[in-house]
Amino acid sequence: MDSVDFKAIQEAILGIDGILNVRVVGENSEIAEIHVLSNRSKAPKLLVRDIETLINARFGVEIDHRKISIVSFDVEDSSKEKSTVFERPVLWSIGWKKSLGNLQIQIEIKLGGKIFPSTVSESIWNHRDRHYMIAHAVIECMHQITGIPFFVLREVCVQKHGGFEVALALVDYRNSLKDEEILVGTALVKEDVYESVARATLDAINRKIFCHFSSLPD
Repeated sequence: MDSVDFKAIQEAILGIDGILNVRVVGENSEIAEIHVLSNRSKAPKLLVRDIETLINARFGVEIDHRKISIVSFDVEDSSKEKSTVFERPVLWSIGWKKSLGNLQIQIEIKLGGKIFPSTVSESIWNHRDRHYMIAHAVIECMHQITGIPFFVLREVCVQKHGGFEVALALVDYRNSLKDEEILVGTALVKEDVYESVARATLDAINRKIFCHFSSLPD
């Protein structure tokens, strides 16, 4: 078995909505236990399914759901100040329309109480090209946040893993120090595949936004 990066898995799981903290326990490249703290925004069974699918899709590792333990509790006033400081970019809206032979994609990302919109229009109609348009629109929103074009879309696709459809986005990242990295994001396809593609792209790059949060305009 290839080496398993427990830290990378922990960081990926933290990107799932509702999860507050996680600890992956393992030995000799084998995951023994995953302990999760979450709020009550999502049922524990759904969180377990999301974690299983994420680990399989992103890291190619299958894990028995019995190794995942979820502890859920209400998070009230004590977390409000912290959540304001470490707020993640969120997908605020997504829309599309056909006009004069073109498809127009409209994306809005919200961060720090501000909305960052992007519109992409192309003369393309197949699903694969639409997925690329959505991902590009999300990246354009993020570039408005950073003020610098750090991100370039490498690949976006929708695949089946473990009986579920999963949107997968790969994004190249390069900062002013010439540091380079390939970012990977995933999202389960539930009702709207286009929304899942947008969420996967956002999942790939949202942690990098923390480095530039202080540069947001007042």
